[in-house]
Amino acid sequence: MVPFSPEFKTRQEVLDIEGLSVELSVITNTDELMDRLIAKGDAHEDVLDERIPYWADLWPSALALGRYMVQESLIRPGQTVTEIGCGLSLPGIIAGLLGAQVTLSDYLPEALDFARHNWEQNLSEPARFVLMDWRQPGPALAADLLIASDVAYERRAFEYLPHAFRTLCKPGGTILVSEPNRAIAAPFFSGLAGQGFQVQHRTLEGIYNKLPYRVNVYRLALEQ
Repeated sequence: MVPFSPEFKTRQEVLDIEGLSVELSVITNTDELMDRLIAKGDAHEDVLDERIPYWADLWPSALALGRYMVQESLIRPGQTVTEIGCGLSLPGIIAGLLGAQVTLSDYLPEALDFARHNWEQNLSEPARFVLMDWRQPGPALAADLLIASDVAYERRAFEYLPHAFRTLCKPGGTILVSEPNRAIAAPFFSGLAGQGFQVQHRTLEGIYNKLPYRVNVYRLALEQ
């Protein structure tokens, strides 16, 4: 297992995702991580690029995306799956449990450390872990299924995501993106239909940490 820096405090959590049991190490001191980022000062590269430690939380969008993949029976054994902005890697782990060959990517090394740790808690099969900023996607990571949870949370992401979707999804493949009903995201997803994408979506509801959630899962495909 990956040894974590003492700056990270964690708890173990076992989740039931449509009958699949997933064990995760979940970070509990995200507020402290945010304070450390702010303390670096306005001129620091991490602050200028807004490297906010969102990756350290387990978000309802990740839960809903995992549930959707199971419910829709989207994963075939041996299918290639790439997750961008993987964070704690719940959706990627679910894809692996369903038999996929998985690549987990994030642009922060500490996120990949946790992704690897969480993967190894659940699977003995190998995965690929790649440091990648999806604003500069690597074509070599193109997969049959591209998955992303809660990447469309800021307007500055919208100009980069269509290119990432095209680059990281193989011809004839599928893209799944989940987001928790943010008002700023709706025009982005509806606009993809005019950019060469077929767009479908379904809303999933559930409860996590005693709080209800309502998440849209968008299923995209490039028009042939």
